[in-house]
Amino acid sequence: MIQKETSYKILATFAVMSVLAIAFIGFWFADEKSEPQYLSKIDKLMFEKENTAPKFVLTLPAPGEIRTTSISADPNLDSSKLMQQNGERKVSLETLEEIIAHIPTLRLLKDKEQTQTLKHVRLPEEMVENEGKLLLPKISMEGFKPWNEYGVSVKTLPNFKKVAVIIKGEGLDPQSFEKIIKAFDSEVAISFSPYAQNTGSKILSARALGHETYIDLLLSSKDFLKSDSGPMSMSITISPEEAMDRLKRSLSTGAPVGGVVINEGLADEDNAEMLTSLLIELKKRGLLIVDATHADGIDKIAIKGLARRKADIVIESNMRRETIVSMLKKAEEIAFNKGQVVVVVSPKPAAVVETYNWINSFSPQLSYEEAKNMELSKPFALVPISNLTMEQ
Repeated sequence: MIQKETSYKILATFAVMSVLAIAFIGFWFADEKSEPQYLSKIDKLMFEKENTAPKFVLTLPAPGEIRTTSISADPNLDSSKLMQQNGERKVSLETLEEIIAHIPTLRLLKDKEQTQTLKHVRLPEEMVENEGKLLLPKISMEGFKPWNEYGVSVKTLPNFKKVAVIIKGEGLDPQSFEKIIKAFDSEVAISFSPYAQNTGSKILSARALGHETYIDLLLSSKDFLKSDSGPMSMSITISPEEAMDRLKRSLSTGAPVGGVVINEGLADEDNAEMLTSLLIELKKRGLLIVDATHADGIDKIAIKGLARRKADIVIESNMRRETIVSMLKKAEEIAFNKGQVVVVVSPKPAAVVETYNWINSFSPQLSYEEAKNMELSKPFALVPISNLTMEQ
């Protein structure tokens, strides 16, 4: 009898364990099957559930790969590495050391002296209002607007073309941010990602060195079925109230913000009404917009009295050196033709390094009398973006 009971207990235990094992396997396969389908491992890393900063993946070229390089920018190149191919001068990189030496890195940027001082480094009480827990910019009782008051007007000589540069998406990498605000001229504006941590203190650091400061406004991804620009973007799936709340939370940094840089994304008839309300809100608060999109969806939204400017060149996707140099050359052509140009740059090292070198290639500002016997190859003068913005 005892042996029978023992046998039943063993069978019962085995049955329970079998059921649990089958249930575990079922749940495991169900979880695997319900996992979103990503285009690649990199895509999966960028959109994992944890609220982490975006990850950049750097792929080194294989030894012996031929890569274009600027000969004038690197006079110490071994001449034995040079070769001619399709009319271009090429460099053959054979060793890991040579490959690393040609990877753009912010460590090579040299710090500069501050070139301008802002009127307001911190928030002036008369230009801030409380809305719940948010500190939002506003037009003062005297009519002073943040976009104008938080900027600075600089003078340029009449024979020089004006160039405004904005580095957007800042604040995600603290070390990169610190290097950029110290290495670039004060006239270069900084726009912060709404996902940056401790944005207020970073804004104060940038403004202490003379940089105008802005916030990125993220539109809904054009490929929204496969990718998402995150919980602070102006998604077409959210209500107008939620979109307004996201905008206000982005602006509430506890430090001076002169306006927004609108990033590439969906801006058409599907969300025109929502975007119109956001632009009206920005105008009401005395802020400017820089349209850094590649289409005319934002341009088509007419808001009388809104301070706005369309970026002429936006460097954010193709990070090949040849492409970046070509785009900066295009910026020069626009400056020569129109007298001014606005360039918006992603904080990726390749774009930052080339932009830094480009700015350093500008001819020094000389008066007509000083320059009439000299050849100024690049008569460009850096100015803050507020200097090239107008209320329309």
